[in-house]
Amino acid sequence: MFAYLGAKAEGVSVKTPSIEDASLLIEMGRAERAPYFHRSWVRVDFRMISEDELRDRIETSYAIIRTSLTKKIQATLGSFPA
Repeated sequence: MFAYLGAKAEGVSVKTPSIEDASLLIEMGRAERAPYFHRSWVRVDFRMISEDELRDRIETSYAIIRTSLTKKIQATLGSFPA
């Protein structure tokens, strides 16, 4: 899982490269702590960021999760970015 939409669907939770990156985004007001997730995850509100920033956050989260998978599983996913 690299992104999670909550029941309210006002935002999406995504993984950041580190706890420090997540803290910085929260301090800057670009995200908030993602409830029930590790501290390296943040929740970004669709209404508070641009479409480009949202796309970047989701793609970054995908890349982080993808690189944590085994090479065998990564090979089944095709090229990235697609």
